[in-house]
Amino acid sequence: MAKPVNLPDYSPCSCCPPIHAFSRRHFLRGLMASGLLAGFPSMDNSPVLKNLFQAQALVLSCIDFRFLNYQRSFLNEQNLDQAYDWVALAGASLALTGFPHPAEAETFWDQLALSKQLHNINRVIIFDHQDCGAYAKVHAQPFGDRQAEENFHAGYLHQAEAQIRERYPDLIVELYFVDLTGQVKVIASLA
Repeated sequence: MAKPVNLPDYSPCSCCPPIHAFSRRHFLRGLMASGLLAGFPSMDNSPVLKNLFQAQALVLSCIDFRFLNYQRSFLNEQNLDQAYDWVALAGASLALTGFPHPAEAETFWDQLALSKQLHNINRVIIFDHQDCGAYAKVHAQPFGDRQAEENFHAGYLHQAEAQIRERYPDLIVELYFVDLTGQVKVIASLA
């Protein structure tokens, strides 16, 4: 007779009754306990399981909702098939400088380390965008034109790239600038 599995209760909101949560971790443990995965020498070393949970990239973007659909469309055009982890911080590349607080940079580095460890990413994609409110805090004067604004962002994107390459030389870093119409422009790498 099989033992019943006790699942933790989870409520999606305060007005809904609790439901039993069943994570992939519990699922894989159950498979292991039942012997269905007994043919695998180790769950940690199994290429099959690693591929199940492998993301292709970590995406860093600004929190600005106006650009999310543009960015998702671009990522789909790059055939990433939603196989990416996503971190959104105000200012995107600007956050790596510790703006508006050092906690933003720390958050990014923690998430990057976890994404690499848990999902075996091989690249980081950074999206900055036009008309960014976070950038307006560090550049009080309006930009003369789109190119001047893009060049200003490129400086911070390159700083972010250099920091990532210093800590993770094995990762590919891609830099992009998105304008208000959704056009995504590649910012050339310094490497």
